[in-house]
Amino acid sequence: MSDTRGSNNWLLLLPETVQKDVKARMVRRHFADGEAIYRYGEQGTTQYQVVSGAVRVRSLSDNGKEVTYVIYGPGECIGYLSAIDGDVRPQDAVAMGDVELGCLTLNHFEQLRERYRDIDRAMTLHLSRRMRELFKSYEVGKFFGLDRRLAHQIDFLLEVAEHATNGEGCNELELTQELLASSVSASRQAINKILKAWADAGVVEYSYGRIRILDRAALKALSEGEADSG
Repeated sequence: MSDTRGSNNWLLLLPETVQKDVKARMVRRHFADGEAIYRYGEQGTTQYQVVSGAVRVRSLSDNGKEVTYVIYGPGECIGYLSAIDGDVRPQDAVAMGDVELGCLTLNHFEQLRERYRDIDRAMTLHLSRRMRELFKSYEVGKFFGLDRRLAHQIDFLLEVAEHATNGEGCNELELTQELLASSVSASRQAINKILKAWADAGVVEYSYGRIRILDRAALKALSEGEADSG
Protein backbone atom coordinates (compact mmCIF):
# COMPACT_ATOMS: atom_id res chain seq x y z
CA MET A 1 0.00 0.00 0.00
CA SER A 2 1.33 3.44 -0.90
CA ASP A 3 2.15 6.10 1.66
CA THR A 4 -1.01 8.22 1.96
CA ARG A 5 0.13 10.72 4.59
CA GLY A 6 -0.75 14.20 3.41
CA SER A 7 -3.21 12.84 0.86
CA ASN A 8 -6.92 13.53 1.03
CA ASN A 9 -7.71 10.36 -0.92
CA TRP A 10 -9.14 7.88 1.58
CA LEU A 11 -9.62 5.32 -1.20
CA LEU A 12 -5.87 4.67 -1.19
CA LEU A 13 -6.29 3.02 2.22
CA LEU A 14 -8.54 0.33 0.71
CA PRO A 15 -7.50 -2.93 -0.97
CA GLU A 16 -7.37 -2.51 -4.75
CA THR A 17 -10.40 -4.75 -5.32
CA VAL A 18 -12.49 -2.59 -2.98
CA GLN A 19 -11.18 0.61 -4.59
CA LYS A 20 -12.35 -0.65 -7.97
CA ASP A 21 -15.83 -1.45 -6.65
CA VAL A 22 -16.14 2.00 -5.04
CA LYS A 23 -15.06 3.76 -8.24
CA ALA A 24 -17.43 1.61 -10.30
CA ARG A 25 -20.33 3.16 -8.35
CA MET A 26 -19.22 6.72 -9.08
CA VAL A 27 -20.95 8.81 -11.74
CA ARG A 28 -18.90 11.46 -13.59
CA ARG A 29 -20.06 15.09 -13.47
CA HIS A 30 -18.60 18.27 -14.91
CA PHE A 31 -18.55 21.68 -13.23
CA ALA A 32 -17.68 25.02 -14.82
CA ASP A 33 -15.24 27.54 -13.35
CA GLY A 34 -16.74 29.16 -10.24
CA GLU A 35 -19.66 26.73 -10.06
CA ALA A 36 -20.63 25.55 -6.58
CA ILE A 37 -20.25 21.81 -6.05
CA TYR A 38 -21.96 22.19 -2.70
CA ARG A 39 -22.65 25.03 -0.28
CA TYR A 40 -22.38 25.53 3.45
CA GLY A 41 -25.48 24.33 5.29
CA GLU A 42 -26.79 22.10 2.51
CA GLN A 43 -27.72 18.51 3.29
CA GLY A 44 -24.97 16.24 2.00
CA THR A 45 -26.16 13.36 -0.18
CA THR A 46 -23.01 12.82 -2.27
CA GLN A 47 -19.27 12.64 -1.79
CA TYR A 48 -16.77 13.29 -4.55
CA GLN A 49 -13.35 12.45 -5.94
CA VAL A 50 -11.59 14.97 -8.19
CA VAL A 51 -10.90 13.41 -11.60
CA SER A 52 -9.50 16.53 -13.27
CA GLY A 53 -9.18 20.20 -12.42
CA ALA A 54 -9.12 21.68 -8.92
CA VAL A 55 -11.64 22.35 -6.16
CA ARG A 56 -11.41 25.12 -3.59
CA VAL A 57 -12.89 24.53 -0.12
CA ARG A 58 -13.85 27.84 1.50
CA SER A 59 -16.02 29.62 4.06
CA LEU A 60 -17.73 33.01 3.87
CA SER A 61 -18.38 35.24 6.88
CA ASP A 62 -21.60 37.22 7.34
CA ASN A 63 -19.84 40.34 6.01
CA GLY A 64 -18.61 38.51 2.90
CA LYS A 65 -15.01 37.87 3.98
CA GLU A 66 -13.72 34.69 2.41
CA VAL A 67 -11.35 32.11 3.90
CA THR A 68 -9.88 29.42 1.64
CA TYR A 69 -9.01 26.28 3.59
CA VAL A 70 -7.37 24.23 0.88
CA ILE A 71 -7.33 23.53 -2.84
CA TYR A 72 -7.65 19.91 -3.92
CA GLY A 73 -6.56 18.36 -7.20
CA PRO A 74 -6.96 15.04 -9.05
CA GLY A 75 -7.41 12.02 -6.80
CA GLU A 76 -8.39 14.04 -3.74
CA CYS A 77 -11.76 13.40 -2.05
CA ILE A 78 -14.26 15.93 -0.71
CA GLY A 79 -17.69 15.85 0.89
CA TYR A 80 -17.21 12.65 2.86
CA LEU A 81 -17.88 14.15 6.30
CA SER A 82 -21.58 14.60 5.56
CA ALA A 83 -21.70 11.06 4.17
CA ILE A 84 -20.36 9.74 7.47
CA ASP A 85 -22.34 11.72 10.05
CA GLY A 86 -25.39 12.79 8.03
CA ASP A 87 -24.90 16.43 9.03
CA VAL A 88 -24.94 19.45 6.70
CA ARG A 89 -21.98 20.70 4.67
CA PRO A 90 -19.44 22.54 6.87
CA GLN A 91 -18.00 24.65 4.00
CA ASP A 92 -18.47 25.56 0.35
CA ALA A 93 -16.73 23.64 -2.42
CA VAL A 94 -16.17 25.62 -5.64
CA ALA A 95 -14.76 24.56 -9.02
CA MET A 96 -11.52 26.23 -10.14
CA GLY A 97 -11.52 26.07 -13.90
CA ASP A 98 -13.27 23.18 -15.63
CA VAL A 99 -13.62 20.31 -13.18
CA GLU A 100 -14.65 16.68 -13.53
CA LEU A 101 -15.69 14.76 -10.41
CA GLY A 102 -16.56 11.18 -9.58
CA CYS A 103 -19.78 11.29 -7.53
CA LEU A 104 -20.70 8.61 -4.97
CA THR A 105 -24.23 8.86 -3.57
CA LEU A 106 -24.99 8.25 0.08
CA ASN A 107 -27.08 5.17 -0.79
CA HIS A 108 -24.21 3.58 -2.71
CA PHE A 109 -21.76 4.49 0.06
CA GLU A 110 -23.93 2.78 2.68
CA GLN A 111 -24.26 -0.33 0.52
CA LEU A 112 -20.48 -0.47 0.13
CA ARG A 113 -19.95 -0.03 3.88
CA GLU A 114 -22.21 -2.99 4.56
CA ARG A 115 -20.33 -5.12 2.04
CA TYR A 116 -16.77 -4.14 3.00
CA ARG A 117 -15.59 -3.66 6.57
CA ASP A 118 -12.38 -2.24 5.10
CA ILE A 119 -14.22 1.00 4.33
CA ASP A 120 -14.89 1.89 7.97
CA ARG A 121 -11.31 1.01 8.92
CA ALA A 122 -9.99 3.18 6.09
CA MET A 123 -12.23 6.08 7.09
CA THR A 124 -11.14 5.84 10.74
CA LEU A 125 -7.46 5.96 9.81
CA HIS A 126 -8.01 8.72 7.28
CA LEU A 127 -9.93 10.93 9.73
CA SER A 128 -7.29 10.34 12.41
CA ARG A 129 -4.62 11.67 10.05
CA ARG A 130 -6.78 14.64 9.09
CA MET A 131 -7.27 15.46 12.79
CA ARG A 132 -3.51 15.53 13.29
CA GLU A 133 -3.21 17.92 10.37
CA LEU A 134 -5.99 20.06 11.86
CA PHE A 135 -4.14 20.33 15.17
CA LYS A 136 -0.97 21.30 13.30
CA SER A 137 -2.86 23.95 11.32
CA TYR A 138 -4.31 25.38 14.53
CA GLU A 139 -0.81 25.58 16.01
CA VAL A 140 0.46 27.34 12.89
CA GLY A 141 -2.40 29.86 12.89
CA LYS A 142 -2.27 30.51 16.63
CA PHE A 143 1.44 30.86 17.31
CA PHE A 144 3.28 31.58 14.05
CA GLY A 145 3.91 34.87 12.26
CA LEU A 146 2.43 35.56 8.84
CA ASP A 147 5.59 34.71 6.89
CA ARG A 148 5.80 31.30 8.55
CA ARG A 149 2.05 30.67 8.08
CA LEU A 150 2.34 31.52 4.39
CA ALA A 151 5.37 29.28 3.88
CA HIS A 152 3.58 26.45 5.70
CA GLN A 153 0.46 26.86 3.54
CA ILE A 154 2.39 26.92 0.26
CA ASP A 155 4.42 23.88 1.31
CA PHE A 156 1.20 22.07 2.26
CA LEU A 157 -0.39 22.87 -1.12
CA LEU A 158 2.74 21.58 -2.88
CA GLU A 159 2.42 18.30 -0.96
CA VAL A 160 -1.25 18.04 -1.96
CA ALA A 161 -0.27 18.60 -5.61
CA GLU A 162 2.48 15.97 -5.38
CA HIS A 163 0.06 13.36 -4.01
CA ALA A 164 -2.39 14.21 -6.78
CA THR A 165 0.33 13.42 -9.37
CA ASN A 166 1.37 10.12 -7.76
CA GLY A 167 4.36 11.56 -5.95
CA GLU A 168 5.88 13.45 -8.86
CA GLY A 169 7.74 16.57 -7.84
CA CYS A 170 5.82 19.84 -7.94
CA ASN A 171 7.41 23.28 -7.83
CA GLU A 172 4.60 25.44 -9.23
CA LEU A 173 1.09 26.39 -8.12
CA GLU A 174 -1.63 28.38 -9.86
CA LEU A 175 -2.71 30.76 -7.09
CA THR A 176 -3.57 34.43 -6.97
CA GLN A 177 -2.38 36.61 -4.11
CA GLU A 178 -6.04 37.00 -3.13
CA LEU A 179 -6.39 33.23 -2.70
CA LEU A 180 -3.17 33.00 -0.73
CA ALA A 181 -4.32 35.87 1.48
CA SER A 182 -7.69 34.24 2.18
CA SER A 183 -5.99 30.95 3.07
CA VAL A 184 -3.91 32.53 5.85
CA SER A 185 -6.33 35.29 6.95
CA ALA A 186 -4.19 38.16 5.70
CA SER A 187 -4.44 41.09 3.29
CA ARG A 188 -3.27 40.85 -0.30
CA GLN A 189 -0.84 43.70 0.35
CA ALA A 190 0.82 41.77 3.19
CA ILE A 191 1.16 38.67 0.99
CA ASN A 192 2.63 40.74 -1.84
CA LYS A 193 5.28 42.17 0.49
CA ILE A 194 6.36 38.72 1.69
CA LEU A 195 6.45 37.24 -1.83
CA LYS A 196 8.62 40.15 -3.01
CA ALA A 197 11.07 39.52 -0.16
CA TRP A 198 11.18 35.82 -0.96
CA ALA A 199 11.68 36.56 -4.66
CA ASP A 200 14.62 38.84 -3.82
CA ALA A 201 16.08 36.00 -1.72
CA GLY A 202 15.71 33.50 -4.58
CA VAL A 203 13.10 31.37 -2.83
CA VAL A 204 10.15 31.93 -5.18
CA GLU A 205 9.24 33.51 -8.49
CA TYR A 206 5.79 35.05 -8.74
CA SER A 207 3.75 36.21 -11.71
CA TYR A 208 0.03 36.92 -11.64
CA GLY A 209 -1.85 33.78 -10.69
CA ARG A 210 1.23 31.56 -10.57
CA ILE A 211 3.96 30.92 -8.00
CA ARG A 212 7.09 28.91 -8.79
CA ILE A 213 9.25 27.56 -5.97
CA LEU A 214 12.94 28.03 -6.77
CA ASP A 215 14.31 26.73 -3.45
CA ARG A 216 12.05 24.15 -1.74
CA ALA A 217 14.53 23.59 1.10
CA ALA A 218 14.50 27.31 1.90
CA LEU A 219 10.69 27.34 1.82
CA LYS A 220 10.57 24.40 4.25
CA ALA A 221 13.03 26.18 6.52
CA LEU A 222 10.76 29.24 6.51
CA SER A 223 7.71 27.09 7.31
CA GLU A 224 9.55 25.52 10.24
CA GLY A 225 10.87 28.82 11.58
CA GLU A 226 14.47 27.96 10.78
CA ALA A 227 15.17 30.87 8.43
CA ASP A 228 14.72 34.61 8.23
CA SER A 229 12.09 35.65 5.67
CA GLY A 230 14.34 38.55 4.69
